[in-house]
Amino acid sequence: MGRGRDNKLKCYDPNLFLWEWLTFTRLSLGGYSIKVNLDGSQDKLGQIERVDSNSPHLKIGEVGTQFGLHKIKNPVFRRFEWVIPGRLARSSAPYYNGEDADEAINETSIEFLKNYGVKNIISLNSVELSPRQRGWLRTAKISYSHIKAVECTTVTQEQFDQIWNAYNEAGVTVVYCGYGDGRTGMAISAIQLFQGRVLEDNDFRANGVQCSSQLAALNALSDRINRWVSLPDKASHFPS
Repeated sequence: MGRGRDNKLKCYDPNLFLWEWLTFTRLSLGGYSIKVNLDGSQDKLGQIERVDSNSPHLKIGEVGTQFGLHKIKNPVFRRFEWVIPGRLARSSAPYYNGEDADEAINETSIEFLKNYGVKNIISLNSVELSPRQRGWLRTAKISYSHIKAVECTTVTQEQFDQIWNAYNEAGVTVVYCGYGDGRTGMAISAIQLFQGRVLEDNDFRANGVQCSSQLAALNALSDRINRWVSLPDKASHFPS
C-alpha cells in the first residue's frame, strides 16, 4: 500500500520503486490517526485525510483533517459543547448511535471526560449505566447521577430538584440524554432557572427543548422558583 500518481492512497503502484508504510497512532479521544511515510523517508510522515467531506476517497497530505478509524465523526461524545466554559457542558450520550441503550462508559470515554476536566455526569438517559460502568467512573473520581427520562417526556418537579442538587455542589459537569437535545435541554434550562436566569419558551427552545409537556414543566418550575424567592424562610422550601 502506498502513494499513487494522483497522490491518492492505493494498494499497489509498480512505478514508484519505493517502500512506504502506514503508521497508526492511537488518539487520546478515541480511534486512530493514520500517516504514511513520504518519499521513502522514515522521519517524514504525511497525514491521511479525506479528499473532501463528501468523498469516501483518501489522499496523503502534509497536514490534514484527522481521518481516524472511527464510525463516529466526533468520537465518543458527539455534540459535546460548553454551556458555561470549564463548568457545564452538554452532549449526546457516549457512543450514541440512535438509541439510548447505545450509551457506554469505558476506558476511552473516561479518558475523553478527563481531557475536558469533567468530574460529574448528569444523565437523563432512559437507561442507567451498569454497576460495572458506574464502578469505573467511581475509580476515575467522576460522580454520576441518573435521572431517568424517556424521549419527549418531562421529568417531575422533584427530579428538577435532583438535577440542581447533582450540579450545584459538584465539579465540572456534563449533562446528556440520548441524542443530547430535548431532555438535555430541559436539564440545562432547569439549572439556569435555579441560577436565577429569567427564561421563556423561546429560551427553552434555544436550549433544545421541543415537547410541549417539557415547556409546561419548565414554566411550572419557573413559577415555583419565583414563589420561593418571595418566601421569608427560603431554606426550608427549596433544594440545597
